[in-house]
Amino acid sequence: MKLILPLFVEIPRKKSPNKRFYLGLNPYRNTHFQILNQAKEAYKGLVSDAYFYYCNLPGNKLLPPPPYLFQYTVFPGSARKFDLANILSIVQKFTDDSLIDLGVIPDDSYKIIRSIEYHFGAVDKTSPRVELEISSPFEGRIKHVDVPKEGTRMPREIVPEVA
Repeated sequence: MKLILPLFVEIPRKKSPNKRFYLGLNPYRNTHFQILNQAKEAYKGLVSDAYFYYCNLPGNKLLPPPPYLFQYTVFPGSARKFDLANILSIVQKFTDDSLIDLGVIPDDSYKIIRSIEYHFGAVDKTSPRVELEISSPFEGRIKHVDVPKEGTRMPREIVPEVA
C-alpha cells in the first residue's frame, strides 16, 4: 500500500488567513499544544482522504494482517539541505496516530510496525510530499529470524568463544 502524504497542513482560522504548519521537529517543539492538536486533526483528515483514495483505486488490496514495514520517502520542494529524521519523525508520529484513529492498524508498537525506514526521493518543486509504503515482512523483503526461547541453547557456531 502506498499513501501520498503532505509536508504541511493548513490550520483554519476564523478571522485571519489559514495558518500553515510545516511538519518537522523544530516547529513541533516550538508550537503551542493547542495548535499542535489542530494540526494533528487536520493531518488526520488528509491521511483519511489518502487512505480511502488508495482503497478505491482499482486493483489495490487492503492491508494484510500485521506485522508491517513502513518506508517513508520524502520529496521536498527545494534543494535546501535538511535532516531526514527532523521531518520524517513528525510525519511518522502524525501518520501512525492517524492510522490508529482510523482503525487501519491496531497500534504502533514494535509488534505491529516491525521496521521503519527513512529515504530521500528527489526534489519535486511542483508536488512536495512524503510517500509512505506499507508492506508485510512476508512479501520477501525481510526474512523472519527465530530467536531461541529462554532456557534453550543457541547453535554452537553462534555462541561466542570464551577465552
